[in-house]
Amino acid sequence: MKNALIVVLTYACVVLIMRYRRDGMDWGPALLIGLLVTPLALLLSWGRDRLIGKAQRAGERARARRRGEAAE
Repeated sequence: MKNALIVVLTYACVVLIMRYRRDGMDWGPALLIGLLVTPLALLLSWGRDRLIGKAQRAGERARARRRGEAAE
């Protein structure tokens, strides 16, 4: 349910931004561009979360190694 809400809100935000930006566009193209941009935005967000998670785990391993070496 949470994922569906995120997708709908992302789509709505993209469409509204495209429609009401300074030079604006009609509803038709804004809706179509929203269909293309929404999966891309969610994919980039997922990739960012994955990279941050990997970096956090690598940092934890490095800290654990330093603590282990300092204890000896």
